Amino acid sequence: MRSLVPRTCVLLGLFALGSTFFQVHWVDSSMTAVTIRATGVEEEISECLEAGREVKLRFEMRLCRKRKSWFDACAEDRTMHHSVFFDSITESYKVVTDRLGDDVDPVAVEFPSRSDAIVAAITAENLPLSFLARDERELLRHDRAYLQARTVFACKGGVNRTVAHLSQILTFGIVNVVESDSGWMDFSVHTDRDSGQRATEGD
Repeated sequence: MRSLVPRTCVLLGLFALGSTFFQVHWVDSSMTAVTIRATGVEEEISECLEAGREVKLRFEMRLCRKRKSWFDACAEDRTMHHSVFFDSITESYKVVTDRLGDDVDPVAVEFPSRSDAIVAAITAENLPLSFLARDERELLRHDRAYLQARTVFACKGGVNRTVAHLSQILTFGIVNVVESDSGWMDFSVHTDRDSGQRATEGD
């Protein structure tokens, strides 16, 4: 797990596994919410859109705490679904985001630029730690708390040059080819507000 010094609105964590990189930033000086960006899949997303396919990107996140001589304790996963496709009627790229469990309807935003749509697709913005912890107060206060995140990217109905190495998921009769699964990555989120330094990781 990364041990990093937090600063307001700057990089909290950077971790790479395979082709996917995670960047985690504090949203503001309160250090109560983060923004997660999954980079490294922009080329695959662009290829998928160029082929007239629909991009599916799933963020899975949870807050955990380390425990001595036992498995770590984690809140139930939170999930965000992002999809991107070209709307031929408006001649723009539509990005639909749906954060499950927040009682808010999915949000659709149109972008004339493909690159701007891709940036929106790979970014999970303003995620309160309380939301990720499912309001478990002890988990939020614990000095061994850390964030786990992973992403799964799929090009809906698409098959590209790496198809031989891909697994297939059958959903509603449509085959989605999984292009990238980052696996779980860990980021420490404990902060000492008085000193501004991150506490060291415990046993």
